[in-house]
Amino acid sequence: MKLSKAQLFDFIILTLRWYLAVYMLGYGWGKMTGGQFGLYDPAVLEKPLKEIGKFQLAWYLFSLDKSFNIIVGLFQIIGAILIVINRTTLIGALWLLPVLGQIFLVDLAFTTDMFGPALPVRLAGMIIADLFILYYYKDRMILAWNNLTMGVTTMLRYKWWVFILLPLLGLLTDFAIGMISLPFRLLIGWLIN
Repeated sequence: MKLSKAQLFDFIILTLRWYLAVYMLGYGWGKMTGGQFGLYDPAVLEKPLKEIGKFQLAWYLFSLDKSFNIIVGLFQIIGAILIVINRTTLIGALWLLPVLGQIFLVDLAFTTDMFGPALPVRLAGMIIADLFILYYYKDRMILAWNNLTMGVTTMLRYKWWVFILLPLLGLLTDFAIGMISLPFRLLIGWLIN
């Protein structure tokens, strides 16, 4: 069976999609089930803070908030599903780009003392794989970019001084939303404590 150049590139892109999906499913599931973050050695808690490595401290802090782990895990799992479905591949690749970027920064900042450059290099490879996928479908990406950057227009024309008032109206809107949401924030605060 001889593959054409187009078939070979298409197969490589399909492989990269599944590569990213498998890792994102694993990372996401690990976060949601409590298998990724936490203390691997409880004796670390007995040490002074200045003696604890960045990796151990970061992983311990990440493990303290289950909602953070569930949300980030869901983002990874949703991205994994989107990137393997043909109709949503580009949405998945775009969805995963900031997710991969965030993981890369966390690994670069907190894991290199413990594991060396292995994890940031792996994440850089995943980011490059994601960018290859987007580049492979560059014609569709350009079309989407052009549609998204056409801009929007307001239905009416406004005097120049209206635009000066808009930042103030934005602050007033924020204040109004804050007042409307105050009972909910108080209720949530009461339920948490």
